[in-house]
Amino acid sequence: MMASPANRVRNKTPMYAALNILSRRQVSTGQMRFMLSKKGFAPDDIRECIGKLEEWGYLNDVVLARNIVEAIIRNSPCGKKRCLYELEKRQFDRDLAKTVVEEVYSEYDERELAHAAAKQYARNKTEWTNRDKERLARWLYGRGFTHSTIFSVIRTFGQAGDYE
Repeated sequence: MMASPANRVRNKTPMYAALNILSRRQVSTGQMRFMLSKKGFAPDDIRECIGKLEEWGYLNDVVLARNIVEAIIRNSPCGKKRCLYELEKRQFDRDLAKTVVEEVYSEYDERELAHAAAKQYARNKTEWTNRDKERLARWLYGRGFTHSTIFSVIRTFGQAGDYE
C-alpha cells in the first residue's frame, strides 16, 4: 500500500519525527537533537523544532533530569558521580546535570545511601572476610560513591546492626 503524498510530506518534518519520538518516551534536548540530526534534518530546522517543543513544555531538561536522578537513587542507591554519568549518557548539558545532581543530593546523606547500597549488595551475607570487603568497596566505587564515603561504610559494615 502506498502512502498518500500528504503523509509522505508530513513524515519528513522534524516536528512530526520529534512528536513521534516523544509519543514513546521522554528524552532530553540533547537526545532529541541527536535523533533528529540522525534522521537527516537541517540544524536550523532542528533548532526551531526544539524551541517549539520547549515552549509547549514537551521538552524540559530540568524536570526530566531531576526525575531521572530521583528514580536512580530510589531504585538503586548510588553516588553523585554515577548519577552525573547517567545524565551525561542521556546527553543532558553537563552544567545542567551537575546543578541538578547537587540539588537532589542536598536532600540526601551520601553515607546513608552508600550504607543502603551495601546492604543491597550483601543481602544474605553473614560473615565478612577482607576480600569480601574489598569487593564491596569496588562495587560501591562503581556505584559512584566517593572514597571517603566508601571507607566509612567499609569500616562500620558487617556489625550486628547491619543484619536486621
